[in-house]
Amino acid sequence: MKQNRLNLIVLGIFIIVIGLSIWSILVNPIKLGLDLEGGTQVILKATQLQAADTGTSGTEQNSGSISSAAIDKAMLIMLNRIDKLGISEPLVTKDYSNNIVIQLPGVDEPDKAVELIGKTAQLEFKIVKGIDENGEYELGPALITGDKLSNASAGYDSNGQVVVQFSFNSEGAAEFEKITSENIGNPLAIVLDGEVKSAPVIRSVISGSGVIENIGSLEEAKDIALVLQTGALPVNLEIQEVRTIGPTLGQDSLQQSILAGIIGLILIAIFMVAAYRGLGLVSLLGLASYIALFWGILSILKTPLTLSGIAGIILTIGVAVDANVLIFARIKEEMAKGKSKLASFREGFKNALKAIIDSNVTTLITAAALYRFGTGPIRGFAVTLAMGVIISMFTAIILVRSILFLMINSKIMTPKFIGVKIPKTQIPKTQKEH
Repeated sequence: MKQNRLNLIVLGIFIIVIGLSIWSILVNPIKLGLDLEGGTQVILKATQLQAADTGTSGTEQNSGSISSAAIDKAMLIMLNRIDKLGISEPLVTKDYSNNIVIQLPGVDEPDKAVELIGKTAQLEFKIVKGIDENGEYELGPALITGDKLSNASAGYDSNGQVVVQFSFNSEGAAEFEKITSENIGNPLAIVLDGEVKSAPVIRSVISGSGVIENIGSLEEAKDIALVLQTGALPVNLEIQEVRTIGPTLGQDSLQQSILAGIIGLILIAIFMVAAYRGLGLVSLLGLASYIALFWGILSILKTPLTLSGIAGIILTIGVAVDANVLIFARIKEEMAKGKSKLASFREGFKNALKAIIDSNVTTLITAAALYRFGTGPIRGFAVTLAMGVIISMFTAIILVRSILFLMINSKIMTPKFIGVKIPKTQIPKTQKEH
């Protein structure tokens, strides 16, 4: 009785989790990845900032390689910029060479997106020391930079000129006020990515805001405001590859993958029912639960579905019933020996468990190796493979077990239902289970 209560609790938990998974699928439909929806893939190589960008010497800049933290920060900034462009489900990752790989599903005109994503956006404020013989400003060191901005927006000034209005955070406002108070009468150059946008003379103390002038168009001003809002990149980026993927190929692949998955499910269902009768039907219930849980987790994680990911899912459909095959085969063997249903089920799960764990652990090791040393689509395959193995273990070992042990004393649980023929000489005289 106590065991039945525990099995009911387990079943109830699974029903709740499966219900939440289905709800998540309905609320957050899974997005398609670049290879299925089409779009643009950009590969960028990170290099050190030029000495002029940071006010440090070239020797200091070129000493040592770019840190992983700097690349991670650049990836986060670019992801924020992409979000502000309104591109749905972008993917920003690193490959084995520490190149930054950006996938933009649904974007078939990547030029503007690439320009904004890779813009360094180094905003600096420098006091002008003079003008050289070529008419170029002799700038002093950067006194304050754009990392202390709190906001930036595009608009027009009182004369109808396009400008970018900006404001500092509390720390930046205090610094800017001090700088302007000490330099009244001197020109203050506003430098964006090494280009002097304007150099107005400081007439009075300025506390926390200002404008960037000499901007060609409102569209350009909006772009500048966008990159300033998301912060300056800590590295320069060189475009290594820009590749556009058409949606037609992706749709064909998606349809073929879905068809393959449906055929695989039908064949598995036929085999399980033919070989294990009623037990096969229970395994199909576990398989349906597995698919709902798998799809729900993808939905919750908001992971774009790629072609390689679908391959992993289809493969794990077979993995999901593999544990049931091992368990059911042992149950049939034990019952064929004349053991009671309860003893056969216990022995079946107990003896198959080690083989199930060993096979799944080796698969997980393979998935980990693929993820560690693979890139892009290979990693997507590795993730779905590992997820499928873990979820299938829970559904086969815990969910299916609970269902079977709840049914074990019911009238339907006969040798015929299980798919085993017991010789009459081995049929127990009593139907009671001990």
